[in-house]
Amino acid sequence: MKKIATTLVTGILAVGATAALATGIAAAQPGVYVGNYATLSACQSDGRSPSTGGNYYTCEPQANGTYNLYVSY
Repeated sequence: MKKIATTLVTGILAVGATAALATGIAAAQPGVYVGNYATLSACQSDGRSPSTGGNYYTCEPQANGTYNLYVSY
């Protein structure tokens, strides 16, 4: 009986770990690239704009001090 319980717990943990990994991978996707902006303010302004078409946006800082805008649906 103990072996069955151990196997069951191991299976549940494996499923949970797989689900957590899949969620992390999905969250890591930034979305559709829209453009590059000189300032964070400009990036956020276009991110909020209905004309970009996305429901969510993110402004990713770049090494050169600019920001890439990504939108997701």
